[in-house]
Amino acid sequence: MDVRLLGPVEVTVGDHRVPLGPPQRRAVLAALAIDAGHPVSLRTLIERVWDDPPDRATDSLYAHIARLRQALAATGASIERRNGGYALDVDPERVDAHRFRGLAKQAQLRARDDHVRNRLLAEAMDLWRGAPLTGIPGEWAARMRYGIEQQYVGAVAAWAQANLSLGRPDVVVTELTPLVPRHPLAEPLASMLMRGLCALGRGAEAVALYARLRGYLADHLGVEPGPELRALHLGILRAGADPLPRPSGRPGLLYAQVTG
Repeated sequence: MDVRLLGPVEVTVGDHRVPLGPPQRRAVLAALAIDAGHPVSLRTLIERVWDDPPDRATDSLYAHIARLRQALAATGASIERRNGGYALDVDPERVDAHRFRGLAKQAQLRARDDHVRNRLLAEAMDLWRGAPLTGIPGEWAARMRYGIEQQYVGAVAAWAQANLSLGRPDVVVTELTPLVPRHPLAEPLASMLMRGLCALGRGAEAVALYARLRGYLADHLGVEPGPELRALHLGILRAGADPLPRPSGRPGLLYAQVTG
């Protein structure tokens, strides 16, 4: 069985999707799955599920846990009472958000081997199904969504750099072209896409991408792109008189904890 948080919250057994019930019950499952294998206190669970807990929040929580136990009965996972709280008793590797982070960490450790980095990060990216915790309301879910998305951006940027090093700019451009507009503040992604475009002889498109990014930052934040992106833009404008400036290191593999 697998618990899926990288997109809509789901539990699957093979090709079968386990019925979980309404969004609030899925929120309870997500609040447990983010700490899979470890107990989560009642207070923390309530804070994760409700921004403004109702008077009988504890009773509601007990009811949701009882229904989730029934739903998970045939999956091999269970919800156990432990240390005054509850724990989702499942191998964290069966939770896609934890598996994603583990693969990204392995890629960081193997950073000198572009082939291995590419394979590990591609496997991590394949777990992504959309905005994490889709359909789960509340401030806690929003914080988790943002943190996991930052991990994703870092992993994609590292994957792109590995592929550029391996001489595969076409793969990078194909993957990043639809992704960059969805993450307009993620300068490492824009940098990798610009480099990929230049490697394919499409420098004018890279310059146009920089102009769009600069306009977005000016309109929404009142700032300029960072120094690395500005240096890259200047290198492109020189039309090959000098090599493009290299990235100042690995492009920000982000490993924020997926707990909170």
